[in-house]
Amino acid sequence: MSNFAETMYKKYGFIYQIEDEYYAMGANILTKVTDMDAIDNLELLQNAVKKNNERQIAKYLDKVIRIANMYRVDATEHLKLQEKMFQFLETLESEKPQVYSDLQAQVFQFDELFAKYSKHNGGTI
Repeated sequence: MSNFAETMYKKYGFIYQIEDEYYAMGANILTKVTDMDAIDNLELLQNAVKKNNERQIAKYLDKVIRIANMYRVDATEHLKLQEKMFQFLETLESEKPQVYSDLQAQVFQFDELFAKYSKHNGGTI
């Protein structure tokens, strides 16, 4: 188990793109996201970042965090989910290193945006 996996499991929920799919990941969260409203909000956030529109970044960042946290599992399931996340990330790292690296870059960007724009002001739960 890597430090990255351990850190991922403590973060506020967020939606990450992994290849052509989207996943809500964070503390007690690991699920594939197919809801177009959630994906649209992530894309709106990405567009706001490209345009450096700070008001829109803050708005959509917190919206995506809220959406991702709706996928949180019951605390009684957390150990099963934690193991599932660790296996998921280890598989990505060993079988698809570029995809794993891309995910790490997204997480790094999330951390920067979170620290600067989120009303939650933290990074871990």
